[in-house]
Amino acid sequence: MATLAELTERRVWDTFVEGRLISSGDLNMLKRYETLACVYQRPYFETLSERQQAFWKPYLLPRLPRGFCEKQAQQQAVIAATEARRKEQSDIIVPLFPLLVELVQLRKQAAERLIKEFRRLCVLATRGEITLPYQFDYVDRQFSVSEQAMTLADVQLIEQPVTLILTLWNRTEWVKSHPDLYTKDVQRRAERQVEAYAPGRNAYFLQYEGPSTYLLWCGDLIEKQLLGQSHGHEMIGTRRSGVISPARAITQWFLWARRLSGAILFDPEPLYRGTLFAAALATLALTNGSRVSELLQVSASRFETIVVDELKNQQPTGRKMGVLVQKLLPKGYQHESERQFFLISDMAVRHLKEIAEMLQAAHGGRIPKVSPEAFGNKADDLVAEPYLFQWAATPDGRLGHFTAQDVAQLLRFLFHGLTLTTRAGEPIRIAPHLLRHVLATHARTALNIPAEAIAYLLHHRVRWEGSSAALTIPEATAYYSRLPVAQLLALLLEMQSPLSPEQGRSYLQAPSPQTLEQMDEALRTQFERCGLIGPTVLGFCSAGTCIRPDNRGICANCPYLVPHYSNLLKAKTWRRLYILQAKLHDDQGHAIDAEQARKVVQSLDDAIRIMEIQMRTRQDGGYLPFADTLPSIQDEEGEAL
Repeated sequence: MATLAELTERRVWDTFVEGRLISSGDLNMLKRYETLACVYQRPYFETLSERQQAFWKPYLLPRLPRGFCEKQAQQQAVIAATEARRKEQSDIIVPLFPLLVELVQLRKQAAERLIKEFRRLCVLATRGEITLPYQFDYVDRQFSVSEQAMTLADVQLIEQPVTLILTLWNRTEWVKSHPDLYTKDVQRRAERQVEAYAPGRNAYFLQYEGPSTYLLWCGDLIEKQLLGQSHGHEMIGTRRSGVISPARAITQWFLWARRLSGAILFDPEPLYRGTLFAAALATLALTNGSRVSELLQVSASRFETIVVDELKNQQPTGRKMGVLVQKLLPKGYQHESERQFFLISDMAVRHLKEIAEMLQAAHGGRIPKVSPEAFGNKADDLVAEPYLFQWAATPDGRLGHFTAQDVAQLLRFLFHGLTLTTRAGEPIRIAPHLLRHVLATHARTALNIPAEAIAYLLHHRVRWEGSSAALTIPEATAYYSRLPVAQLLALLLEMQSPLSPEQGRSYLQAPSPQTLEQMDEALRTQFERCGLIGPTVLGFCSAGTCIRPDNRGICANCPYLVPHYSNLLKAKTWRRLYILQAKLHDDQGHAIDAEQARKVVQSLDDAIRIMEIQMRTRQDGGYLPFADTLPSIQDEEGEAL
């Protein structure tokens, strides 16, 4: 092609796609071209004066040939290939889904423990209670997930105790202790504490000595200096200064110090800040299926509480509960009246609250209102708000909000070191859209959530009452638009509950010893049978009234079983017994009985994995299992039950 006018000729476009199946990226570029040429360009051109039109007319982009994307560009084939590739990746991640949620929290907790210790020592150094450089040992635990697991029972959460040797420095003391690395001029500036060594800029940082693999999950990135504001094939970073990596000037100082000394130096503050933002984004995507444009809309001013029915096994329990939501604009919507509810899990609330407090501390007690420019084509539909995914906002609010590229980099940082591949050996890149599909698959196949509730979770396009927009809805998901919103939110909240254990909320309180004493024996037996305080061999019963009250057995394959880590040894004992039972049935030719025994073994394997995760998470200072939040009950001799 030599001139712009040649784009009117079909041969140019046919040559572009000839002999190949174009990629999804190429198809998206073609669609953007068509949107620009057909939707945006012509209305703008018509607003120009005759003189301006005459000048710009030779530069107008010609439209694509009619039906080009659908036919020559093989739109359906490209979409089908993309969906097949995404499903192949989802099939690998779905068995890991519950532990992927847990891994996000464990990595956030690991970064949090380090930052708390760092801040404590900084306070002591400021008070003069310790002198720099200050070397200390820091004992911690690392967690990783075993790969290539096809079922929950195959998944292993690998724990490794590590001892980190760290040294606390500031810039001045670093230069003083390394005079052979710096010129006399730099040493004088450090001695006088001016310019980069002024009190306000003389920040604390850490030096690490030891294998980089022991330093959190990203020690190799720190050692190889791959964290920064720029990003590429190897580099990881956001465009916002102070998230993952320090401000550019401070980063340059670190790079120079590392190059001169060869030491592993890092600032834990931006590292933790990036971890916190990444954990919040991952938790939201893993629990409510938000797209990137929806994640970036989460705002401090849009939290609402809605009262819904509490559900157990998709049936009302008769109790009411409040759920936290945000009203956001899903994909394809532009008008304020078309905002829809997005459920915010308790786990995500904890992260968002910490982000809000961090932003307020950085901006004098308020969260800045920032421009929604970062939303791309959503910018025209939104206004400046106190969005939570922002950092280092400018006074006018024009800069500060994260971009979709920043979200991708934060998730890449959080899941670094978690190597997942398809069966064909292709690497899987964890992104919000993939997590969205994994959540939907897990909810439908593992939790049996109705398709209409999942459609609401994914916010497929529907016609809103009173809306002038002629929106379309897939036939398969049309039914959900007729269900009450509160019922759909209740279904989704029930789905979130196993993934987001609650510490503060409890509708069933264990009775006090005095209350138990006042019950007769029959009433006490019934009370213990009807709630979480009723123990089973492997944990607790959440059914309300047990469907098999006189012959509970071990309840291994019961959907109402709530496993508890205190029963781990019992679970392993029962597992050995059922393996033996399956073998005896096989030897006697009872194939059906043997298969049933193996199903119980599978259920026990799943319960054992959950118990092990509970133990490690509890030891890690994380979230308590629900049963641990209930007051303990004592028997007549004062022993805890």
